[in-house]
Amino acid sequence: MNNADYILSLCQELAAAGKAPSVALVKAKAQKPLPLADILSVLQKWKQAPAQMAAQVKPSKATEVLIPSLEQRVDKLEKQLAELTNLVKQLHQHLQNQ
Repeated sequence: MNNADYILSLCQELAAAGKAPSVALVKAKAQKPLPLADILSVLQKWKQAPAQMAAQVKPSKATEVLIPSLEQRVDKLEKQLAELTNLVKQLHQHLQNQ
């Protein structure tokens, strides 16, 4: 992800949080140093057409990696729930037979 895309995604995150993107907010949110010229350039474009700029945001690699991880976790939890439900049924039957 190049700097412009990264700054654009930061602007989108800030806007989604109800904050107007600014140089200070972008710098504070960034996890790496960004050239001021790049921030100003993207912010200028963002302020002219935020909806169009938001449509250009590509999902980050972190998001792409996170989604399968969440799906895997849900699958695992569903299997555990099924196993626990089965064990409860067995315990219930065992208690009724005594």
